[in-house]
Amino acid sequence: MATGRITNMLTDPRLAVRAMVRRSPNASFERRLEWDAMGRPHYAYCTYHAARLAKALGLDAISVVELGVAGGNGLVLLEELAAEIADVVGIRIETVGFDAGSGMPAPTDYRDLAYVWTPGLFAMDEDALRRRLRSARLVIGDVATTIPKFVDEGGYPPIGFVAFDLDYWSSTVAAMRLLDGPSELRLPRVFCYMDDIIGDDWEIHCPYVGELLAIEDFNASHEHIKVSAVNGLRHKRRIPADWNDQIYVAHDFAHPGYNATVHPADWDLRLHD
Repeated sequence: MATGRITNMLTDPRLAVRAMVRRSPNASFERRLEWDAMGRPHYAYCTYHAARLAKALGLDAISVVELGVAGGNGLVLLEELAAEIADVVGIRIETVGFDAGSGMPAPTDYRDLAYVWTPGLFAMDEDALRRRLRSARLVIGDVATTIPKFVDEGGYPPIGFVAFDLDYWSSTVAAMRLLDGPSELRLPRVFCYMDDIIGDDWEIHCPYVGELLAIEDFNASHEHIKVSAVNGLRHKRRIPADWNDQIYVAHDFAHPGYNATVHPADWDLRLHD
């Protein structure tokens, strides 16, 4: 295993730099993010840029959400990243996780990729997970019920990042209700990570099933909000990775803040107020 890592580093020196940055106790958050020198850099990337956008718009807080918590490792890490990014950017970040708790339900039809996912997968030990969380809010139940209730009750900072990891088309469609509540409950551009659009060869994701179809359906039913991949993201990263192709943004063209100027010069001044 160690020999393989060394060979990879010799073949691609960027991997050696990443390893050094990961080990450095003095590396800044931005430096570690630049080199993917952290767990789940896709969570870090989306949360960081959502926080920067919110700060540039003069907001003092955002929410970040994980849909499909399962064992909870992702939510625990998102909570940790949110705390670190909050200190770096100077903004409050609330973390929320949604999950059925009992594992995946039965698929509705072929659009849920029943040949990939089976009922009961990814069941949660809720008590064990709650003991690991420090401040994150955990919402248990069918997202078709819990998400509309969450949005209708409101009272949370604008959503800046949503990690979609619900696997099914039907569950993802229901959860996308997060993106079309009142405009004050979300940023004008919400970062989204779509977990289940790249998989093993036998999964064969396509725009007619699963999360990709959920995106198509959402866009077709919303005139002023469109969810689209970040074009060319992998070309802007130090080390291109699969997750670069899984980052989408929900553009709310009718949002009161959509056209607010956030040029880098103004942006950085606000970040350092």
